Amino acid sequence: MDSLFPEENKTKKIYVNELQVGKDVQSLFVITRIALREYDKGQLLNLRLGDKTGKVSAVLWGGAEEAYKRLRDGDLVSVIGKVNSYQNDTQITIKSIQAVAAPDDLDPEDFLPASPKPLKEMTVEFDEMLEKMTDKDYSALLLAFRQDENLWQEFSRAPGAKMWHHPYLHGLLEHTLSVMRLCRAIAPNYPRVAEDLLLAGAVFHDAGKMREFVYDYRIDYSTDGRLLGHIYMGSALAEKLMDRLPDFPAESRRRLLHVILSHHGEIERSPILPMTLEANLLHHIENMDAQMAAYEREMDKAESGAKEWTGYVNLIQRFLYLGENHPPSQNDRDED
Repeated sequence: MDSLFPEENKTKKIYVNELQVGKDVQSLFVITRIALREYDKGQLLNLRLGDKTGKVSAVLWGGAEEAYKRLRDGDLVSVIGKVNSYQNDTQITIKSIQAVAAPDDLDPEDFLPASPKPLKEMTVEFDEMLEKMTDKDYSALLLAFRQDENLWQEFSRAPGAKMWHHPYLHGLLEHTLSVMRLCRAIAPNYPRVAEDLLLAGAVFHDAGKMREFVYDYRIDYSTDGRLLGHIYMGSALAEKLMDRLPDFPAESRRRLLHVILSHHGEIERSPILPMTLEANLLHHIENMDAQMAAYEREMDKAESGAKEWTGYVNLIQRFLYLGENHPPSQNDRDED
C-alpha cells in the first residue's frame, strides 16, 4: 500500500513518550477519546491519542465539525501536527488527521502496552502449576486447554480488561497466574477446599475475555463480548473442553461451572451467587488480585518521590494515597 507519510518521515513511528514540546510530529496513533466542543470563535475537536507508551491530548481548531463526522473512538489515525504545552501537559496541535486502514506491516504491539512480565516466563510457570495437580480429571482438562495451540495463543495474548485491571496484552495470563499462586497459598488454610478445583476455576474464570475483547491496535469489546459477556463464554469454553474428555465426572463438571458462573460474587454481576467453598474463595481471591493490580497501576502513574496522592481515579471515584516517602513500585525495583 502507499506510504501514509512522505518518504523521509516514514521510517520511524514517534511514540507518545518521545513527544517533545516545540517539535513537529508525524505518526500513527489510536483515538481513545473524541469530543466536539464549543469555544468563543466556533468549535474545536478535542481528542485523546494513544499508543503502547501512553496517551496524549490533542486539539484540532480548523474543520473540527467535519473531522468529527468522519472520525470515531478507536480509529487508527495518521496525525501531522506540532507538540505544545497546555496547562503543564503535553498537547498536540493537529494540522491534519486522517483515519487509516491498518497497514500490512503494522505491529499491534506498537499501539498496545504489554505485560511487564515476559510471556515465556509466564508460560513456564503455568506449565509448572499444571504439573503439580493431582486430581486426574481437572488435570486432564487443563492439559487439554494448554495443548490446544489456537486456544493457548488467544488466551496468552489477551488483555485482562479494557481499562481497570491488567489492561494490556498478556494481562489475562498475568492475572490468571497471580490468582493461581494465591489459590495455592491460601487453600491449605481451609482443609475442605478442593485445591485442584480451585485452580481449574482460576484458569477458566476469566478465560472468556480472550473472546470478550478485540485487541488489534486497541482494546475494545467484541460483539459477542457485549452481547454474551466473559462469564458465559468462559463457562461455555470449559464445557466444550470437558465434552472432549470421555467420562468426565458430572459432579466435577457442575462444581467447576458453578465456580466460573459465580466468581463475581454478586447477583448484579454474576448469574448466581457462590454456594460452595471453592466458589466463595475464588471470588475473593480473584477480586483481590484485580483490585490490587489496578491500585498499583494507578499509583505507578504518580510521579515517584514527590507525590503523596494519585490523581482522581474516575473508575472508583477516589484519590489513592501513596504516603510520604513511599517505597518504589515493583516496576521501579525491577529496573534497578
